[in-house]
Amino acid sequence: MLDELVNSLLYEGYALYPYTPGSTKNATPTPFGIVYPPAYAAQSASTFDLARIQCIAEVPSDGTLTATVWFLVASGERHEAAERSVELGPAGLGERVSTPFPEGRLTLSSEQIQAGRWRVTASVHNALDSPADIERGAALLRSLISTHIVLRVAGGKFVSPLEAEGCESINSYPVLATADDDAILGAAIVLPDHPQISPKSRINLFDNTEIEEALMLHVHVLSEEERESMAEQDPVVREMIQRALAATPEDIIALHGGFSPTDILKNG
Repeated sequence: MLDELVNSLLYEGYALYPYTPGSTKNATPTPFGIVYPPAYAAQSASTFDLARIQCIAEVPSDGTLTATVWFLVASGERHEAAERSVELGPAGLGERVSTPFPEGRLTLSSEQIQAGRWRVTASVHNALDSPADIERGAALLRSLISTHIVLRVAGGKFVSPLEAEGCESINSYPVLATADDDAILGAAIVLPDHPQISPKSRINLFDNTEIEEALMLHVHVLSEEERESMAEQDPVVREMIQRALAATPEDIIALHGGFSPTDILKNG
């Protein structure tokens, strides 16, 4: 379930209605969770060359931690990105471990703040070189896009990051992510603890903050030419279009309000 949630969030903002590659808001793969190359990040206080989550774990000293980072990287000349993931651990409490990957490095550490209570930090850094005067378009080609970090603890649980004191996260918004509170999701957008995909949701339309019913209808009313231009830009977008067009009227009705298709048909 957590992997499904991460996958949905990973593509949040990836393509926005009307989904055509010529629309201004689809000029870049996504506006969220960007870890820029250091040279570009240094140009502004609002840009970062890292994403970091820090939280509190309640766990005995023999517990272990793992960290995984998911992100997209620009690929090809069109609106297209490739999915990446890097895993680190398991690591013992009190250890500091790090692993490099082509675009940067992932680091995991923990420190004891009292008996059975640990401050855990996971961070991902962009280590790609670039010119000091690099512009945003070029920087995005060397960035980690839609960066999401997942922390897991074995043998314990996490305190809600919304209530934990003495923690500082950067360029990421951590929340409890599982029913057992043994995982933290560092998301690229603000979420509540224990976020879930709506059980009525049919497909990932890349615009999870919008109304799915409206987006599904919009895809159905696009012209054939618009659909073809959308399909040509990216295999991920093409698959989304095909799944949206496969939805039946009953499927779309089921997205409306809190009624089932049977309820609506019975009541006119």
